Amino acid sequence: MQKRKNMIRNITIVLLNIFMVISLVLVLILKNDYGYNLYWVITPFITVLVVSVIQKWSVRGLNVDKEESKVIQRTFDDTTTLSTVFFGVIYLFIQGIEYWKKDITHNPIVIIGFFIVMVVYELFTYLSIYVAKRDTARLLEKTYHHKKK
Repeated sequence: MQKRKNMIRNITIVLLNIFMVISLVLVLILKNDYGYNLYWVITPFITVLVVSVIQKWSVRGLNVDKEESKVIQRTFDDTTTLSTVFFGVIYLFIQGIEYWKKDITHNPIVIIGFFIVMVVYELFTYLSIYVAKRDTARLLEKTYHHKKK
């Protein structure tokens, strides 16, 4: 059941990213309201799903070695927290400026810039998970004297 939930979440993230690219193309080429609305509605959903991936992985914390396990978990938590806060602040800043200056969310430079920020945010998140998994595997090998097969 848990594996199925993970698979559904991963497929949903991929589909939302595809829809985000489609909406980016709609915005830049056709400049229609449907593309703008789709773009700014998909963003919070992607954020929630990426945060759920972070939360799921951080629950699995490894407690083999009290010192090194804490360092691995702390590095993972710090990296993902900072990237999530940075991404959220940028999103809220854009939405706040929209309150005073209308149509900033329709500006192609803002849309392209935010798309780049979102891609970097997702890359940081998955890179943090990869590094934490790699460090955890090394710690397990060291602790239990197992070698990779």
